[in-house]
Amino acid sequence: MRRLLSLRLYRAPYEREMKAWERRLHAWGLLGYLVQDVIGAHQEESFGIRQNHAMTLNDWDALLRRHFAQHRLDLYVPERGWGERWLKRAAVRLDPCNSVWRAAKLLGGTIAAVCRKAGDPVLPSFDNWDALLRCPDCHSEVRLLEKAAMLKCSRCGYEAANEGHVFNLLPSVEKRELYPGDRADVIDFSLPGHERHLTEGWYDVEGTFGNRYRWIGSRAIARLRRVHSVPARLRVRGFAPEAVFAAGKPQIEAVVNGVVVRRWALDRVGLFVLEADIDSTDNDFTVELRVSPEWRAPGDARALTVNISMVRLVPRD
Repeated sequence: MRRLLSLRLYRAPYEREMKAWERRLHAWGLLGYLVQDVIGAHQEESFGIRQNHAMTLNDWDALLRRHFAQHRLDLYVPERGWGERWLKRAAVRLDPCNSVWRAAKLLGGTIAAVCRKAGDPVLPSFDNWDALLRCPDCHSEVRLLEKAAMLKCSRCGYEAANEGHVFNLLPSVEKRELYPGDRADVIDFSLPGHERHLTEGWYDVEGTFGNRYRWIGSRAIARLRRVHSVPARLRVRGFAPEAVFAAGKPQIEAVVNGVVVRRWALDRVGLFVLEADIDSTDNDFTVELRVSPEWRAPGDARALTVNISMVRLVPRD
């Protein structure tokens, strides 16, 4: 729920990546009165998570009334520090029903709802559960091929494999962008075979499944190839540790085919997503990342800067 009481001055990161003065205001319950939207929203959007932070409590209530015959709400209003706790208590006392409705409008928070459509409920049999599904591309029936462990459309041939006991039924266009796999325009360090994109400056793979990365020193080079004909944007996802800030303010420079496309100065510890438009019409790209300053961990001979978990080309918005 969008809060009404905020100056909306800037977007604040998660608490781990806040600066000291932000942590202090956050602990007092005052940071929410300054920030643009939900704390950490910018980082979530950078990783492809889309949320709706623009709707107030009244907007959500009107939407539920429009689409459902009945609904019940639970409102979770923040109480971070004295700055939010006192205001929430005052708003509850001033509410005619002593509910948190008024506090939720002022301070925002999270809404949970149980909703019911009009009409009598229909309880289908799940003996043939695949008959309840439809193809996301052409909306025809899909059938379970047990021997192949996949769902397949009877009309257009769409397939969804059983991956970790999950059948992903996203439309093909969305699936290709969200889960590109081992592709020429993506270097995902969690996928086997990504090494063929790397040339020099990359240390060994570290981390756990789903969160693998490689440390780099002052310079690392990789190769990407365009798979879309639209203008491209370079996206780099990585992590800046406290140690690199102790050595100085981190600077990152992206060089594509010998041309500097952008320079960044990092000002926060933690995850980062950097993007830069590429004006070249070439199809093959040599991407060089230049980072400073270097630092060394005790007992480790490597000269380190930041670690990188993904480098890819994305279409421009």
